[in-house]
Amino acid sequence: MFPLATNEAINAWLDRNPVVLGLGAVAFGVIFFGLGVYALWSGHAPTKKGDDLEGGQARVMGVVWLVAGAACLIFGAFKIVTGLRQG
Repeated sequence: MFPLATNEAINAWLDRNPVVLGLGAVAFGVIFFGLGVYALWSGHAPTKKGDDLEGGQARVMGVVWLVAGAACLIFGAFKIVTGLRQG
């Protein structure tokens, strides 16, 4: 991810094409939101390493994922709308 942060050509392209950035943010938002709903519904939250979280820890992680998903969805919608207004 670090090479993308310093690549001015990619940053300039994304600046000219905000709809692409918005669609990527929406994709991440759907994934995070889905993980959050699953964690709250099932009471289990998968982790990268080790055992899954259960009970209260899974609910807290579900809320964190829901908030992150909602933020990504809002940002994505904003970028898509501003991109469509420009073009």
